[in-house]
Amino acid sequence: MINGRTTSKRPASILSFLWVFVLFPAGTIHPQEKPLPVAIEVMAPCVMKSGESYSGFEIELWEEISKDLGLEFAYYETDMAGIFRDLIEAKAHLGFSCITITHQREELVDFPHHTLDSGLRILVSNKKEFSLISPVKSLFSPIVMKAMAYLCLFIIVCGHVFWWLEKGKHLISINYFPGIFQAFWYVMVTMTTVGYGDIVPRKWMGRVMAFLVMLIGIGFFGWAIAQFSSAITLQKLRSDITDHRDLRNKVVATVAGTTSIAALDDLGAVIVPVKVIDEAIDKLLQHQVDAVVFDSPTILYYARNVAAGKVTVVGNLFDIQYYGFLFPQGSELRELVNRALLKMHTTGQYNKIFNKCLDPIRRLLVVSDNVVSSDLKYQLSVFGFQ
Repeated sequence: MINGRTTSKRPASILSFLWVFVLFPAGTIHPQEKPLPVAIEVMAPCVMKSGESYSGFEIELWEEISKDLGLEFAYYETDMAGIFRDLIEAKAHLGFSCITITHQREELVDFPHHTLDSGLRILVSNKKEFSLISPVKSLFSPIVMKAMAYLCLFIIVCGHVFWWLEKGKHLISINYFPGIFQAFWYVMVTMTTVGYGDIVPRKWMGRVMAFLVMLIGIGFFGWAIAQFSSAITLQKLRSDITDHRDLRNKVVATVAGTTSIAALDDLGAVIVPVKVIDEAIDKLLQHQVDAVVFDSPTILYYARNVAAGKVTVVGNLFDIQYYGFLFPQGSELRELVNRALLKMHTTGQYNKIFNKCLDPIRRLLVVSDNVVSSDLKYQLSVFGFQ
C-alpha cells in the first residue's frame, strides 16, 4: 500500500512477459530438445558424400549458418520429391540440394534469399560416331562457301582477261562461247600447277597474264585448299550441338521432375528423363542420347571430375535460375537464415566458401571459353567473378 492505495502487480507482470518476447523472439529456437532434421539429396557440387561425411557448397554454407545460429542438426538423405514431401508434412525443418527456386515450388514450401545463381548448360560427348554425312556437311559450311566464292571470282576475272588477250589464237576461240570456257580451263590448270599444255599463250600480253596467274593463282589456290581442310577438321571436332537453339529434335537426357524438363520442352527437344544425373551421363557416353542438359554447377562439375576428357560443355548459359534452402511454410527459422546469409555476404565468409567449393568450376569455364564459348565475362559474373 502506497499513500493509502493498493498497487496491482498484474500490469507489471504483463509487461515483463511481453519484454521476454521482445528479447527472445519466437524465431530463436534455443534451447533445442533434439537436433533439427535436415533433408538433403546428394547432387554435386552442392551436396557430395564421401564415406559417412558430407561436403559441397550448400553443405558448407548451411554448416556455417548453423554454427552462427548455434543450431544442432542431423542430416538424412532422400530424393528431391522426398525433401518436398517431408517439408510439407513437417518431418524436416530444412532441406537443400541443387534445387531451383520457382513460383510453383514457392506454393509448397518457403525459400529464403537465394544461395547461388545458376542456369542450364549443355554437355556433349567428345567421341563422335563415324558418319558419311559429316564431310558433305562441311563442304557447305560458311568458311568453305566463302573460299569457293573467292576462287570462282578469281577464275572468272582472270579468264575474261585471258580470253580478251588470246582470242582467235589457236585453241582460244574468237567467239565468247566456247572461248570463255577455254580461258577458264587454262586459268584453272595453271593455278593448280597441272599444266596439261593443251592451251598456251601466244601473245606477249597473254604470257604476262599467265605469269600473274602463276604468281597469284597458285598461292590463292593453296589458301582455298587450306580452308577446305580446316572446315573438314572443324566438322570432326565440333558437335552438331553448339548452343541451346540446336537442341530442337535432338535426343536429350535430363533429370526427371526438374526445371530442365520444361526448358527442353520449350526448345522442342526429344526428352529422355532419368532418375539421377549419373544415368544421363552414362547414356551420353554410350551414344544413346545426343546431349545432357542440367544445372550449370552440376554439369561443370561432371565435365571436370567424373567424365573429364570424355565430354565437352558447349554453348552459353541459358534459362537463368537460382538455388536456395527450403523450409516448411511459415517456418520461423527462415528469417534467421536470411539474416545469417546477409551477414555472411557482409563479412566475406560467403565468398570464402564460394571460392573453396566452386573455384574449380571457374577454371573450367576459362578452358571452355578458349574452345567453344564466347560469353566468359557473362558466365563469370553469373558465378560471382569479375
